[in-house]
Amino acid sequence: MHKGRAWLESSMSSFSAWLIRQRFSWRELLLLTLIGILANAYFLTNYSPSIDDELAAVRTSSEIWISQGRFTTYLVETLLFPQPSLPFSPYVFLAVMLALTHMLLVRAHGMTPGWRSYSAYCLFVTYPTWWLIEEFSANVPATGIGFLLAVAALCLQAEAPPDALRRFSRHEAGRLLAIGLLLALCAGAYQTLLLLFACGTIGVALCRSIEGDAAFPWRQACLRIFHGGVCLVAGALLYFVLNKLALGVSGTRPEYVAGFINLDNLKAPYWLVGSIALQAWAIYSGSAGQFGAAMPVAAVALACAAIAVARARPGVTLPNLLLFAVLLGTPFLLCLLTGPAGLPLRAMVALPYVIWLCALLAFTYQRGVAWIASLVVFALFQLQIVNLTSQYIATATLVQHQDRFMGFDIGRRLLLLRGGDETGKPIWLDAYGHGPEERVSLFAAAQTGVTRGSFFGWDKGNLQRIAAYLRVLGFDTVRPAPPAARSAFTREFEQMPVWPQEGSLRRSGDYYLLKLGKAPDAAHVVPAD
Repeated sequence: MHKGRAWLESSMSSFSAWLIRQRFSWRELLLLTLIGILANAYFLTNYSPSIDDELAAVRTSSEIWISQGRFTTYLVETLLFPQPSLPFSPYVFLAVMLALTHMLLVRAHGMTPGWRSYSAYCLFVTYPTWWLIEEFSANVPATGIGFLLAVAALCLQAEAPPDALRRFSRHEAGRLLAIGLLLALCAGAYQTLLLLFACGTIGVALCRSIEGDAAFPWRQACLRIFHGGVCLVAGALLYFVLNKLALGVSGTRPEYVAGFINLDNLKAPYWLVGSIALQAWAIYSGSAGQFGAAMPVAAVALACAAIAVARARPGVTLPNLLLFAVLLGTPFLLCLLTGPAGLPLRAMVALPYVIWLCALLAFTYQRGVAWIASLVVFALFQLQIVNLTSQYIATATLVQHQDRFMGFDIGRRLLLLRGGDETGKPIWLDAYGHGPEERVSLFAAAQTGVTRGSFFGWDKGNLQRIAAYLRVLGFDTVRPAPPAARSAFTREFEQMPVWPQEGSLRRSGDYYLLKLGKAPDAAHVVPAD
């Protein structure tokens, strides 16, 4: 017990000394948090439920996260945000987590906090992938914690000596275990956060090479990247162990993640690598096909960063550009397993980091007219990002208004059909067909997002989703009809007109029938004779 207390006191003393040495300040934390709050102003001030938010709002257990391999998200939701479908609080929490993340990130790269890092942080927290993550508020708190854990692991790895594995000691074993545990927990929040650590390892190696005063440190750079790879493997192994443990304790079965893996693509390696390269270029150049509207300055900003890397140390231009190219490709490594179209844009969580580092490199290592040009280019890039997000906000607002008005109209008619003398009785709803999966909007929406998604058409007619959404709107007695009872109403549905025509919602005994489309959904398909 005495030894344990002495170890704890020693650890706390070392941690306090490290905090003092790194010069963390409340002012820095407050400023970064305010930037994050401003970036999320829409979600802070509006309840903006998108696809899956309605199911999260009414579910009684968070074990669905364990089945998806996200046990950290399960813990966060169970302990901190038991009602995950919310405005405001998840996004304030995210702003604080990302502020802490950035404070660690700057120091891991050997940079000094200042206007350059704050300007780059604005790009980091507004990059469009954040919108795709934040559309589903249940994702938000755990993703913020996951970012912090991944960057904390990066800080520990950055402080390790390059030959840490060769001179292995009890201290280095403890460091490796700590990094592995942090990475396992961050993967439990979002599996692709492991790529954030991989990108960070390469980014730190690049920054140290630029700051060096001798020839390119091939040996040190390779050892550092190899050490990062070992840490990554340790984290992945611990993640699989913890994930198996969580599945066993909860009694749930794994699902969802395996649906993204498509190993058949590996049979055509040249096509696969070429397709991934084209996808990477489309994203880094701000293609409208990826983001819904073009951000043409993105490619120019990338070129500014590449020029900054090339000019920072003329004697080691080629090795540094090689590291920079590897950095740009690392966020897409999982596409080797999923295929170029298999990984949604929201899962590429390392992209904001890459853009952040590009901006920081351009602000720090450009000189003269090129420095001024870089400031102008990245300012225009920031404006285009804000304009794109503004279009997302317009789309989300209008689409959700359409679903909301339709939901209130359906709810009102259901109450009229039930009558006042049956107040409090369950409304057993069955729905036939479905509306459009996505609403039409003049404004942009990302290719793999759900900004245009309609609760009445998603999944080509999902009764659980429709009933949950009506409950979110305040019609709490609505319940989905039991699956076994639904096929009996098929003939009656076929005689009904489609919503919103008169007669498209009617009562049949204890059930309420809603016809949303002419074509039947899966529950009402009549089998061929």
